[in-house]
Amino acid sequence: MKKVVLTLVFSFVVISMFAQENKAPKVLKYVTQAPDGSVSMTIYDDSRDDEMKLESASAFYKYQILDSETSEPIFTASNSGKECKINKEKIGAGTYNIRLYTRSFVITSKIKVSASRKLIHALNQDAVAIND
Repeated sequence: MKKVVLTLVFSFVVISMFAQENKAPKVLKYVTQAPDGSVSMTIYDDSRDDEMKLESASAFYKYQILDSETSEPIFTASNSGKECKINKEKIGAGTYNIRLYTRSFVITSKIKVSASRKLIHALNQDAVAIND
């Protein structure tokens, strides 16, 4: 019985020494529907990437990132087609509204942008420096 208990304790200690912290990446997905019920805009924000992906059911010619409090545009870009990538470093982490312009309609959605990979890396480096 002692051997079994010691083996279990030893196994637990060895496994816990080599176990890695499970930091699953955070992937946010925002889906906005058009008035007719079809999905018209989907945004993917992966915390591991420096870019967000914007997809639309219809081709869009422009999008704007708006300050959520003042509704003032902080970033505007033109587009052709049904998708694009948005560089998170240009807008920074925070809560925004995004406005998408198609030939038929304008659609607006609220989004929360995660920090870019470079910002997260810089913050982790600062934390290591503080702990040293």
